[in-house]
Amino acid sequence: MDREKVAVIAPGALAASSGKHRPAEKVLERMIPHAAERLQIRIFGIADGPMPSQGWIGSVPFYRLPGGRLYLETLLRHLRKWRPDTVDVHGRPLLACQLKGRLPLSRVLLTLPSAPVFSPSCHPKACTPHVLESVDGLIVASERAKAELLERFPALLTPVWVNPPGSSLEDGVPRWTLEGEQQRRRRLADLGWADRKIVLLSGRLPTAGETSGIVTALSDVLGRVPEALLLFLAADLPGSLRESPEHRATDGPAALDPKRIVRLPATPNAPLSDGYALADCLVLLPGNDAASMLTRIEAMAMGVPILDASDPRIIEFAVDGLLAGGKEASLADQIVLLLQDEELRRVFGSAGREIIRRHYRWEHAADRWVDIVRAGCVLTASRRSAKT
Repeated sequence: MDREKVAVIAPGALAASSGKHRPAEKVLERMIPHAAERLQIRIFGIADGPMPSQGWIGSVPFYRLPGGRLYLETLLRHLRKWRPDTVDVHGRPLLACQLKGRLPLSRVLLTLPSAPVFSPSCHPKACTPHVLESVDGLIVASERAKAELLERFPALLTPVWVNPPGSSLEDGVPRWTLEGEQQRRRRLADLGWADRKIVLLSGRLPTAGETSGIVTALSDVLGRVPEALLLFLAADLPGSLRESPEHRATDGPAALDPKRIVRLPATPNAPLSDGYALADCLVLLPGNDAASMLTRIEAMAMGVPILDASDPRIIEFAVDGLLAGGKEASLADQIVLLLQDEELRRVFGSAGREIIRRHYRWEHAADRWVDIVRAGCVLTASRRSAKT
């Protein structure tokens, strides 16, 4: 039996391997090769300067097409010639709607990166019932994103699947090994942070005009743990601050000591795991939805315990029972407890890494995606039957 043809439409130039770490493209580059033995796949991106127009990701060919006004017609020429059974469009609702209208015999899936695509600041026509009902299925990265989608569009009939991204346990040496701890101590010493407790932050701090207790909680942590340091990953990680952390901190409802909130210096060829390896815990801030699941899973793969500032519990699919006071404990109390209890950090970190091993490697993400593509065959056929 011939393998089903699947065209994957990337949101950009497929540059994650170049170090830009765009989350949607990184997911494609790491996940898709694992599905290539079961599906015939081609990836289409957008031309970007000197990057080659054609190439390979593992055994999967990719094509970078000219952007602008010619992009849609050029893409359609490729798709009509190849005749894919399924087209999976990542992060571009209007394009998915256009392709479905022009390729009525192909199933068109729309992979949505995050809830902000439904926010008032997005294009007013980007996500409407008409656009979402025009495609044959929607894919989101988390159960939370699915719930927000269905809350916003309660009458939505299009099927919605959840496929969290994956991670590789081989991308870095986890903290809770002798080698990992030795590397961590050397790196902290090189940075002048020896004996510091590192609270890694991903997302953005609220500004003065926003109502939030997050900056107050972080200020409380700094007051209670003198050796604590707030650390943002390098600027090329999605969700990290574009402005200097020091400037942003003074805008918040409670000023943070600018000497104790820093960004990890970006160094050539430094692996992303370098930042995770330094952390005693990771705090996910609001505004990081586009990369939130990827950040969570990558940190778990490195054995880092995680707290979500929007929902102060260890993330739902990691360790859910948790800290003293349970769900009633404040964000500051939970951060402080993790910083002060090395054994607790080790238990949560090791448990999170084991969960990645069992459920959230890139192979698992590819398996879920293949199942979604194949399930789309059945559901699309039944929807067509119902319409006739």
